[in-house]
Amino acid sequence: MTDPMRTPRGWTESQLAQMVFVRLREFYREPEAFFWVFVFPILLAGGLGIAFRNRPADVVHVAVIEAQPAMLGPAATLLADNKGIDVRTMPEDSAALALRTGNVALVALRGADGSVEYRYDSAREESRTARLVFDNALQRAMGRADAAAASDKFVTEKGARYIDFLIPGLLGMNLLGSGVWGLGFALVDLRRKKLLKRLVATPMSRAQFLASFMISRLLLLCVEVFALVG
Repeated sequence: MTDPMRTPRGWTESQLAQMVFVRLREFYREPEAFFWVFVFPILLAGGLGIAFRNRPADVVHVAVIEAQPAMLGPAATLLADNKGIDVRTMPEDSAALALRTGNVALVALRGADGSVEYRYDSAREESRTARLVFDNALQRAMGRADAAAASDKFVTEKGARYIDFLIPGLLGMNLLGSGVWGLGFALVDLRRKKLLKRLVATPMSRAQFLASFMISRLLLLCVEVFALVG
C-alpha cells in the first residue's frame, strides 16, 4: 500500500498536480461540457461572423418602360456599364408587378415634356436609395457636369469588423462561465453530493484543493482562447 505521508518523487505526484489531473479527467469525461466550452463558442463566432460579414455594395434594380425606347438614349450604354445598377426593360404592367413583388426597387418612365418620372414605394429604404443612385447615374450619363471633382478613397481599419467586436465578448463570456461553473458551481455540487465532508477528512491542503480548480480551468481556458481566436 502506498504511504500517503511519503515525499512525492516528482511534481506529477504532488497533491496539487493529482487534483488538477482529476479536474481535467472530469471535464474530459463529460461530452456536453466539451461541447459548450470548445465547440459552441466557435460555432457561434462562425455563424455570426458569416451573418454579419462585410458585404459589397448592393445592386440597384430598376425597371424602364419598354414602350419608350428613347427613354435613356445614349445614356443606356453608360448605365449598362455601371455595375451598381441593373436596368431591366419591360412593359408597364410587368414593371408595376415587379415593383409590387419586390423584384425591382424603382420604375422609371419619361414624360412627354422630357422629364423623368420615378415610381417607387417611399416606405422602402431600398427604393429611396435606388431613386437617388439611378437619378444620379442617369443625369451624369446625359451630360450633367459636377461643380467639384470628387474621388473615392476606401479605408479598411483593423478591428472595425463585426467579428472583431464579437470575439472579445465571447472570451469574456467564457471567462465568466469558467468562474461560475468551473469553480463556484463545482464546489456547490460537491457540497450537495456530500463529498466535501469526505475531502476535509483527507490529508490534503485546502489551498491546493481550491487551486486545483483554478489551474484546471485556466488550462482549459487557454486552449479555448487559442481555438476561438484561431
